[in-house]
Amino acid sequence: MDLRPHLTAAQVPIGARVLNYQPFILADDLQTGIAYSWFRGGDPREQPPLVFRYSDWGAEWEQISARNGALRRMYEDFILEIARRYPAGSLLDVACNNGYFPVRAELAGMRRCAGIDLGRHYRYAVRFLNDVLGTSAKFMHGRYDPRERSMTPGRRYDVVCASAILCHLPDPLEFLACLGRTANEAIFFWGKVIETNEFIIAYDKPHLAFSDEPFPYGFNSDTQLSRGLLIWSLEKMGFREVIELPQREGWLDMPGKHMAVLAMR
Repeated sequence: MDLRPHLTAAQVPIGARVLNYQPFILADDLQTGIAYSWFRGGDPREQPPLVFRYSDWGAEWEQISARNGALRRMYEDFILEIARRYPAGSLLDVACNNGYFPVRAELAGMRRCAGIDLGRHYRYAVRFLNDVLGTSAKFMHGRYDPRERSMTPGRRYDVVCASAILCHLPDPLEFLACLGRTANEAIFFWGKVIETNEFIIAYDKPHLAFSDEPFPYGFNSDTQLSRGLLIWSLEKMGFREVIELPQREGWLDMPGKHMAVLAMR
């Protein structure tokens, strides 16, 4: 999201404090986002750079801008695909991070947009975006709890989004079922999958950068469903139309097979 037209000079450093993981442009020489860190080498799970100033990153600025710009275009297309199908509908983004999805969905005409995340500090990011954009997206502190197989918000939303979060969970099928119980109309999923129609779930070893939970709750890194199991599960949950949003020119070309899926009742 390009915030330059909306920010005063005094707001730019505030944005640089509260925004990080998701792709925002704050000034000509200042931007945020994870996309470049996914490609720059090393382990992007361990303290990746997320805030980029030209004065510090000038030699790599073109690559930083290209990667984060591609992620931004992809986010924009995801949200607009949802908003055009559910005008004035409500939206919940699970693991909302800085709040890109609920805030942008409201700008696209959706209503009662909210995000939930375990990181309490993200409330400041959502508040900042609401202040500068005139939106009213809600932030809720909470998460999906694999022990309880439930999520903090006790209400339903027309559309529930789960972008790059299933990969951090130990029980992906129970998580999908929880999303289905929360969604009145649709689930949007984006994440890494195994490219096969066989029914497969794969895990990496737990990564301490995320958590140190006891077995079996510690699986928190690169959990994947196969394409076949994901689609079958959504259909089994009662979503009659499951469509894939195919990779478009200008989107981030992620390492590994990623799928964007909108499942509609």
